[in-house]
Amino acid sequence: MKRPEQHETDSAADALFRGAFHQWAITPSERDYGWDHVVEVFRNGESTGLLFNGQLKGSRHTEYSADRSFISQELEIDSADYLARQLRQPTFLFHADVEQKKLFWSAIQLDRQVLEILEEGKTKSLTVRVPTANALPDRFAQFLEDLTRSHTVVVSRALSETTHIEFVEAMKSQPVERITKVAEDLHEKGYHLELQAAFDQRKSGDIAGAITAIRKVATSAGISGYFEVQFNAVLQAGELEWMQQSKSDEPQARAADRKLSVASELCHIAKRTPRHLHLFAQITRKAAELSVAVQKTAGLMMIWRGHQKRSDDPLWLAVLSFQLQESLMAAHKQYRQALRLAQATARSKYRWITSRPLVDVAIPIAMLAGLLESCGFNESAVSYRTSAFEIQRFSAAVATENRNMDELFNAVMTARMIERDKNGEIFKWIRSIIDNWHEDSDYRKNAEELMERAIQRLDGATFEGDIKTNHRQIHHNILTSEGIDPTEEPWASLIDLAIKDDDPTRVLIDCEHKAVMDHPAGDPMLVRLGLERANPKMIGCLLYRYRIGGRTLDGINQEFVKRFCSTCLKRSPRPAVWTFYDEPLPEK
Repeated sequence: MKRPEQHETDSAADALFRGAFHQWAITPSERDYGWDHVVEVFRNGESTGLLFNGQLKGSRHTEYSADRSFISQELEIDSADYLARQLRQPTFLFHADVEQKKLFWSAIQLDRQVLEILEEGKTKSLTVRVPTANALPDRFAQFLEDLTRSHTVVVSRALSETTHIEFVEAMKSQPVERITKVAEDLHEKGYHLELQAAFDQRKSGDIAGAITAIRKVATSAGISGYFEVQFNAVLQAGELEWMQQSKSDEPQARAADRKLSVASELCHIAKRTPRHLHLFAQITRKAAELSVAVQKTAGLMMIWRGHQKRSDDPLWLAVLSFQLQESLMAAHKQYRQALRLAQATARSKYRWITSRPLVDVAIPIAMLAGLLESCGFNESAVSYRTSAFEIQRFSAAVATENRNMDELFNAVMTARMIERDKNGEIFKWIRSIIDNWHEDSDYRKNAEELMERAIQRLDGATFEGDIKTNHRQIHHNILTSEGIDPTEEPWASLIDLAIKDDDPTRVLIDCEHKAVMDHPAGDPMLVRLGLERANPKMIGCLLYRYRIGGRTLDGINQEFVKRFCSTCLKRSPRPAVWTFYDEPLPEK
């Protein structure tokens, strides 16, 4: 019995498809899911976790346009909508010309014409124009770019699924209970003489001593069954530990981890305490979990930006884009959980205690908005920033309801860090509140000073005491985002070397013919982790083609000068004010 021609065509098309992606894992669909294959991207024999769907169409009579710039591929409207708008994974339409043995692709999720037709919804079928310029394997680098862009579109759609919540309106449905009595339990009962002494230590600058004293109170209170005092002491100690960690040279991720550790400790204590403390602890933990997710995303973004500028490894850039966007999705999941918890809080009779932890939720949401903006998800960034502001307003409303001026001040002043416009809505809201405070009060005076500084910061001003990001922190963030402890060897030494050799001015200033070059024995992994300056490198003479390699610039330069420069008659020093980054040399 003769095999049907369409079966032969399908087999030939499948062979072309598998040939184009032979280095990756291809899983055919056993059922009619709307796509034919799922492809798992591998790099150097290892899975990257990046997947995409492929719908394959084969033909022996491919319909080329008159100028052969595209192929017409008809799809039913339901199939096109499923591929272009419904799937939550990068998806491509492939066309195999089995006669010419050529494979072409269409990034259907990026096709504006297809998306416009689907939006109108007036036809039962549509024709996709598959560009003949998109030929595989010849245009593989372009396919990787489309893969990255398609994944970005999928992530952007998911990130846009945010819910607007009117927290203040939700508060009206549930009155609070025992505001004054329980507030005194939390905010006054714990401030006995030992905690006051620890507070005085903190004011004098002895933060480490204050932490030790407060932790001692927490332990003693827990043993004695005074769980509210223990809860309050652990909370205070945690804040000081976070402050100490943030200002140290240790990885910034540890500050976020410290918050999560303290939040977990509070949740453990709250199991044995009144329900209002349990709510406080749950919100604090959710804020900490979100902070950890945002911190990891920040590190991945730093790696991604560095390789985006290099543009020398399209596949690795596609993998990094995937990892970054997956991290954004993980943070988005934490964000949605935080919103649901905040919504439930608005309807809780114990909400009077939540003003402070709600601020802790808003801060990482605002940070996440900044990361989204940096990655090009501008609409989502606006939505996240709006959510952060709504939570700050909710916190302020709770503080006002509870007549707690300290918590109101905290909510209002933290909100100023979200605003990006001096004439924006958030600053106007803050002004509407502080204008009602007595002009001679410390709250008003401090608020005016902080608002003035916030406006100046938007103009680029910096102030004494600001925590500035340095090269070491950047390396720490990158490594911790990959699960590496940057304080352990060999990473600590590699970071030191990368920082020291980041600027080669000192070894190039003595002659304009000298250049720093990449070493062929360099470790690609260090490049991917932003530690390329810790790799072996070479110093060479562009005039005579001399080269010497080694690990450190100073060691290489000492030998290079001794062997070549010391007797060179054409040695030509650069100007004394010249620096490598003012006039960079191309690295070879």
